[in-house]
Amino acid sequence: MGVTSVLLWKDNSEGHQGGHEGLIKFHDRITTTLLGSYKESWNIHIKLFINAKTEKRMNTTREMESILERLKNLWQVRQHTFYEGKAYIIGDFLVRVAAPKTAANYKGMLVEVEYISTINPYAAAPILREFIEMLKSPEIDIVQWEPNAEDSFSKIGLSEDTFTRAHTDYQYMKLFKKWDLF
Repeated sequence: MGVTSVLLWKDNSEGHQGGHEGLIKFHDRITTTLLGSYKESWNIHIKLFINAKTEKRMNTTREMESILERLKNLWQVRQHTFYEGKAYIIGDFLVRVAAPKTAANYKGMLVEVEYISTINPYAAAPILREFIEMLKSPEIDIVQWEPNAEDSFSKIGLSEDTFTRAHTDYQYMKLFKKWDLF
């Protein structure tokens, strides 16, 4: 695993209809303009749990989900959403894109850009930023969470030097919470 940046990909072009159309445009840009190659299909299923007593919300990973399901009297599934898409390879980058399976309340596609040549988040950050700018066309707005002094990986106990799947999960949690993607 390399270092991943998680994005909400918003197409502002006139007449844009959402998910499926966005995936086709993204596929064409990756394979034609940027000469990337299709790798595999990619799906992501995200669940939001709510504490039965305090009504506190929590997004989960697969591992955490299995723990919470054992504690059914404390945590209940509040909402879930399913995204379907594809993964592509462009040089040292793995690009995954998915649109929500249901078009209700469509806010954009999820995009994961992974730089596979390093596991150091700070070494990868400028390279990822530059690649993402190259990846997007002018009518695209992107939204992403980036660590800063007040809100960093270390504040929640994650390493600042070695990137893991937990770092990616944390980015999803921040993105879903900020943009209310459920």
